[in-house]
Amino acid sequence: MVSRQNKIGLGIAFICIAVLAIIYYDSLLERGPLNTHLWRQTDCLSITKNYADGAPFFEPEMHVLYADNETSGKSAGEFPILYYAVGSIWKVTGESFMVYRVFYLLILVTALLAFFKSLQMVFGSNFWSIALTLILFTSPVLAYYGISFLTDAPAFCFMLISLYCFTVYQIKGKRRWLYWFAAFMALAGLLKISMLISFVFLGFIYLLELFPTIKTLGSRKLFEDRKHGFIALLIVVLVILSWYGYAGYYNSIHKFEYTFNSTYSLWDVPAVEMKNLFQEIQFLTIPVFYSKPMLLLLGGAFIFNLFSFKKVPLFAYLASIVIPFGAFSYFVLWAPLMGVHDYYYVAYLVLVPGILLPLVWRLKTIHSKLYSHFVLKAAFVVFLVFNIIYCKEVIAYKTLRQNGDSLFIANEDFKKVMRWTNWTVSEHWNSLYLMRSSLAEMGIKKEDKVIAYPDFSFNTSLYLMDRNGWTNMRDYRNQESIDYLKSKGAKYIVIHDPSLLTEPFIAPYLDQQIGQYKNVSVFKI
Repeated sequence: MVSRQNKIGLGIAFICIAVLAIIYYDSLLERGPLNTHLWRQTDCLSITKNYADGAPFFEPEMHVLYADNETSGKSAGEFPILYYAVGSIWKVTGESFMVYRVFYLLILVTALLAFFKSLQMVFGSNFWSIALTLILFTSPVLAYYGISFLTDAPAFCFMLISLYCFTVYQIKGKRRWLYWFAAFMALAGLLKISMLISFVFLGFIYLLELFPTIKTLGSRKLFEDRKHGFIALLIVVLVILSWYGYAGYYNSIHKFEYTFNSTYSLWDVPAVEMKNLFQEIQFLTIPVFYSKPMLLLLGGAFIFNLFSFKKVPLFAYLASIVIPFGAFSYFVLWAPLMGVHDYYYVAYLVLVPGILLPLVWRLKTIHSKLYSHFVLKAAFVVFLVFNIIYCKEVIAYKTLRQNGDSLFIANEDFKKVMRWTNWTVSEHWNSLYLMRSSLAEMGIKKEDKVIAYPDFSFNTSLYLMDRNGWTNMRDYRNQESIDYLKSKGAKYIVIHDPSLLTEPFIAPYLDQQIGQYKNVSVFKI
């Protein structure tokens, strides 16, 4: 039976999460792709739109025609269940950014409530369960990408739901929860393999507990049911290997990959670029992960936890060490991508439960007076409010802000880049989306193929226009390339940067302009 106190706590947690969502997402839910990483956002949207247009589930495809000798957009990366789900909804509602973002918001809220319930079961305190849940939701990278079009944040959310199922299994002992844990953890890994840091840790605990004398939960083992624990862990591994095996096979057939699944390690960075990498991390991506005070709290808690051996359960002590080590390993293996790809930092949010929960457990069991003291709780509320405001400010810079300033963000490099990026999206890229109806008026049918310049991404301009074709990702900057694409069916050239109109290679194709929309010029080949 759920106690009245637990129900009240759940209700308060939901209200708090809803309030933060209103604060963060005011006038944002109906917006299309924003700010940095239009490339990756429009890849996701392109696959979704193709599902809405009828693509089979196991045949994901995009607007860019780089597969099958430049004749199709068939390519597979992460498991496309979310793209397919939203695409199916779009078949009913029509293409809608709000539907996409609200769908992800529902996943986010569910995950946060699952995290709250996990904490409530472990600590028995509504205050600390709500406070720790909300501090997780003050990470700008979770708040911003939680309703974006990328799968990183939903993958993290499914990981949280998975750990909730595992917590219920530990408390109630009902085996079905172990398999729900496996299902949601597999889903998290299918969406983003980087979300498996906690799974690898649990696998480490399983192996450790094969030694009869080692019990990681005080007087008992975490995996007391060794057989079914092994089956659950094996299911996760086999499911993930099966999909990525299929994706590799699918891409080999069509000869096009839109994701890069191999490692890109720290030692691949040339020495002369190392300084730039760490400057980008300092000024562009770390600010989107958490505020400096929160980073200091995590760092201080990590050091404090090192001295907690035998003062917390072995499982908690190992979590506070192994999970940060896993996060560090993730950084080393993909370091060159950490300079500008702030959404990669969603995986690092596993540090919050990995580091803070052992700390709170020690406070609860050894420093119980401090754990319950009004002053500590009041101080944490102030700390929480600061981080909420900081998160709101970062979201403003990551979405629409082109003017104004912030008292909570002192990083001028970050603010400058974000303002410029928002201006570029508003004044440059949005025109391609807004001109969809104008393309039809120009006589460009939905099935007509176009070449988009100077887009160096896979799908940005093509998705925004909702036309199949080719971008300049493969450097089609000569007449031979254009003639080759013409032989593949290209009928129009779309130029969305006026400065390109003076380039010699494009000059022979500019004599039949059929339309102009703001910064976008359209020519018939």
